[in-house]
Amino acid sequence: MINSNNQGSRATPIAVMLVCALVLGCAQAEAPGSTASTPVTKYGEPASLLIQGYNYTDDYIDSFTVNGQGGGNVSPSGPYTGGGGGVCCVSYRPGTPLPIKLKVRWVAGYCIQRVMSPYPYGKPYYDNRRSLWREADALAVDVSKGEPRALEVHFYPDGHLEAAISDGNTHTRLNLQVDEKGERPGVTHNYPKCTDDQIKQSGQ
Repeated sequence: MINSNNQGSRATPIAVMLVCALVLGCAQAEAPGSTASTPVTKYGEPASLLIQGYNYTDDYIDSFTVNGQGGGNVSPSGPYTGGGGGVCCVSYRPGTPLPIKLKVRWVAGYCIQRVMSPYPYGKPYYDNRRSLWREADALAVDVSKGEPRALEVHFYPDGHLEAAISDGNTHTRLNLQVDEKGERPGVTHNYPKCTDDQIKQSGQ
């Protein structure tokens, strides 16, 4: 089972501890006259997994969460890096039935809101970039080969997500380039003007 508890700030990835809820398997009562029994699910020792993001989109993800647990920020992934560091932790108990359904929430885009400056000098207005959140489910499979150390979340260009429990040494799944600034070559960030609904949504 993967369980999470968000106790930290999103601005800078900070280690966040997790409380694990243990799920125990149990045998069902046998039917009268039956010689067969339901196998008892065997669980391994709980493991604390780092949350690792892999960003194959063209934009910076300034925050994401997994079941409410902060996963930090993720720059566009290059050929040799996911684009972000690991953030502690979620708990996983080997033997938990797979795949495990996760609720992922992330910044999937931005818009520009023109707001009045609070200062009496300089320009009367300035452009404020607002984060646009999106939420979706991801199904995590275990590819750790008995050494679970990380929970990976892969953000794809078409908006779908994939997740995996791994040994923490996974390479990027898409070999996309980044420039010296860690951005996709040739991609501009001329974000559109925020609509009223986007302003409301970004403040949630």
